[in-house]
Amino acid sequence: MRTIPIPLVLGAALALLAAGAVFFRRHRSVPGWAATLSGYALVGGLAFAYLTGRFGPERPWYDAPSFYLSAAILLAGAVWWLRRPAPNLLRFGLPLAIIAVAGGALVLKRALGSSAPLAMSMPTMSRAAPALTYFGTDGKLHALSDLKGKVVLLNFWATWCTPCRREMPMLSKLQNVHAEDGFVVLYVSLEDPPVLADFLRTHRFDGVQGRLAEAAPFYNAGKFYPLSYLISRDGRVEKRWSGRPTEAWIDSAIREELRAEPG
Repeated sequence: MRTIPIPLVLGAALALLAAGAVFFRRHRSVPGWAATLSGYALVGGLAFAYLTGRFGPERPWYDAPSFYLSAAILLAGAVWWLRRPAPNLLRFGLPLAIIAVAGGALVLKRALGSSAPLAMSMPTMSRAAPALTYFGTDGKLHALSDLKGKVVLLNFWATWCTPCRREMPMLSKLQNVHAEDGFVVLYVSLEDPPVLADFLRTHRFDGVQGRLAEAAPFYNAGKFYPLSYLISRDGRVEKRWSGRPTEAWIDSAIREELRAEPG
């Protein structure tokens, strides 16, 4: 899904909508409706893919001009439909039915775990990182705020999570690449100390290892794996994602934060 040529999809949708308009002007309603509905289906599918995170954290809907263009096309289509002469039940009922079906599909995909969690689909607005405490490998209690002044990649993981175990060597590599620039990966697990100790005895990942003590609801700790937050030097959450983006994207995001001026 991430490799879909979005400009091609939008171009095809606009071509179909233009063809539909031409057919309607020539009073050829059957091909007009076929082309128009096909065009809106493409645009709606594209917007739905963005909202369910199918393009990955590298391309969230709120940073995608093509999402806003799709939304504008759908809004224009809704206005066009509502201005057409039709019984009120059909005029208002059809849009409401489409919204209900799309909303139900969105909820179902999230419930089945086949789409990005809702929290991960929303912009962070560079909010201050809420409180989080963890027990370090030294057995002492530490706080996320202790790392202020560094760019922190906070990663929630579990020993049984296969995507987590596949991701951690990459994060460890990035830790080594950027350590001298003030970057640290903080791996946090909710598992029992004996389980963590057994795993870390045979698996070594550079960065800071911790067992979660307490975290604000903002972090959705334990709900999704892997789950990551990129926190700036002045303690603001700049990015968050669920799943495993490409190494190039994470590396670029880290470099951007390392270059950024605090505040």
